[in-house]
Amino acid sequence: MKPKDFPDRDNWAMMPPKIDGKPSDEERKAFTAARLELQGWILRDFDKTMTPTVKAVGIFLLESVNSETLFCYPSYRTICETISIGKEKTVQRAIAALVARGWLYAWRTSRTDTYNYLFLKNEEKVAQIADYLDAKRDAREEDRKRRDWTFMTTRENDSGRQMSTRERTKMSTKSMNGTHEVFLGIEGGEFSIGGNRYAIASFGVDDLDSPYDVPTDADEAEMVLDQICNGHSVHRLLRETLKDFLLHGTLTPIRAMKMLDEGRVAA
Repeated sequence: MKPKDFPDRDNWAMMPPKIDGKPSDEERKAFTAARLELQGWILRDFDKTMTPTVKAVGIFLLESVNSETLFCYPSYRTICETISIGKEKTVQRAIAALVARGWLYAWRTSRTDTYNYLFLKNEEKVAQIADYLDAKRDAREEDRKRRDWTFMTTRENDSGRQMSTRERTKMSTKSMNGTHEVFLGIEGGEFSIGGNRYAIASFGVDDLDSPYDVPTDADEAEMVLDQICNGHSVHRLLRETLKDFLLHGTLTPIRAMKMLDEGRVAA
């Protein structure tokens, strides 16, 4: 039996087959496309309650949805063991967050049964996320235009010789040869930053003044930071600051180099 407040089919994220339990090939393709689209929106949900753990649970539930019924019902233990979450309470809180954000409807027929899950369209939240991404994109474009205008104005007003950021200097040549420096960490540990910081900090972009692409989530941000820092250990506080700038679309190679240099001086 389903609860009285069970959502209408028009609110389901994926449409059920015309013949119950027998989806056609086209309906299976539509189901797969809708599931991938919903996954993208969940990963981009910027709400503070949508932590990496919550998103990981949401993606697992999406992958568990049956294309014939559009429901899934994995137990808390199954979710814990599959995506390596330590406690069932953590899974329970993650599902509660997905329900609160409107991505998921959960119900069970009795206290001893596992929960059943149904994904919803959540059009209001999707519109909010789309507006947020558009605003971030427009802000990055305006910031890029402002920097380009400032750079051109400086070149026009300065009568001295202008050096392109792409020119090789003695310092950059030395860096390209793989010189490394080791500094003491803020709390007494050590971390090493490759001397080739220009190549490291410019990872993924063509222009040292252009911001890095905004990662889809915190896990992707960590992978990008590993590339920026060339896999070397960086103090936790400095790395968190870099990550915050990266997630907000304001981290540029120039800023990364400056912050790494400041971290060296502080050490």
